[in-house]
Amino acid sequence: MNPLKILFLLLLLLLSSESKTMDLIGFNNNSVNTSTKWELITDKVMGGKSTGNLEFFFETFPFIRLEGSVSTENNGGFIQTRSAVNIENDDFSFIEINVRGNPGIYFIHIRTGMTILPWQFYAGKFSVSENWKRIIVKLSDFKKSNFYQPSRFSPSDIKSIAFVAYGRDFDARLDVKSAYLKK
Repeated sequence: MNPLKILFLLLLLLLSSESKTMDLIGFNNNSVNTSTKWELITDKVMGGKSTGNLEFFFETFPFIRLEGSVSTENNGGFIQTRSAVNIENDDFSFIEINVRGNPGIYFIHIRTGMTILPWQFYAGKFSVSENWKRIIVKLSDFKKSNFYQPSRFSPSDIKSIAFVAYGRDFDARLDVKSAYLKK
């Protein structure tokens, strides 16, 4: 087949393929979308000793920073920033994030209508370095936090998403430039 025809067919295929994406972080046109509310939650709500801070930054692009001291003292061990989401369909299979921070393991926590108690969530693990890095976390890789939760969830079941420093004593700093649900 003619190489020009192959190139044309590939271009046509790319242009005609449907790509579904949903912005989870609320940044648009180099600014923070103020309709997306992010809140800081620490283990102090249950008597823990962790401290945290949530800030919005703009360098050459906007990002959020979750920063603080995670302490497992007094049955604690987390800081997080969480936002409600409204997903109207199930055409998504992964979350793509662009992150950096203090090197280590962090988590995405998803809550659904079936995660009513505070300790119920689905966790997706990822690691960061000091440099910006694009990471894909498949929805099928999220693990439930308790045995009595359903094993799986659909994207349209998601009620909130959180970025979490969790489970060990450490100084956390997680910068999130973007987070998208993708097909």
